[in-house]
Amino acid sequence: MKLTATLAAAAGMVATAQAQYFSVVAARSASPIHLLPLEARGERIYIGGTSAHYCPPVAAPSCPNTTETNFAGGNGELFMGTEVPGGQMVYIDATCGALTYTTPHSAFEPNGSISTGWTLDQLSQYGTLAYQDGLLACNQTVGGDYQVYAVVNGTTPPGDCLGFDALTSNQTKPAAWEYT
Repeated sequence: MKLTATLAAAAGMVATAQAQYFSVVAARSASPIHLLPLEARGERIYIGGTSAHYCPPVAAPSCPNTTETNFAGGNGELFMGTEVPGGQMVYIDATCGALTYTTPHSAFEPNGSISTGWTLDQLSQYGTLAYQDGLLACNQTVGGDYQVYAVVNGTTPPGDCLGFDALTSNQTKPAAWEYT
């Protein structure tokens, strides 16, 4: 009986840990990305701009009314903060290091993709999200958005890149039905 209660308590702790949602802003003092949010669009993660999300008509009454991107996980793996069945996992494109996420209703990741290496350190309401070797914000066009890349051996992201810290703020629920 004690073993059953212990296992049930552990399962509850895992479910709670998986349901932690957070938003992320870039921190790089005296730079154009400082304190701008990470946003999802086109199956990539950018700094600044707007997120691209979708809510199907059948789910419309309960869909989040969002203008932002949030995430879940950070204990090894990272997920988009979504309600879509099956979720959307964040992975790193091993050919260039770009932060990418799976399409809704699909767990497909290209061969060689990296989906582990994330750490979330929560200090009460705020914390930091880190990838094992670091994160980069790369501006590929003059005046354009900065795309987020992970530092991965053997890859060279395009454009001018800046290292940055990812600061988190706890949220209570997913910010979108799905990101597009």
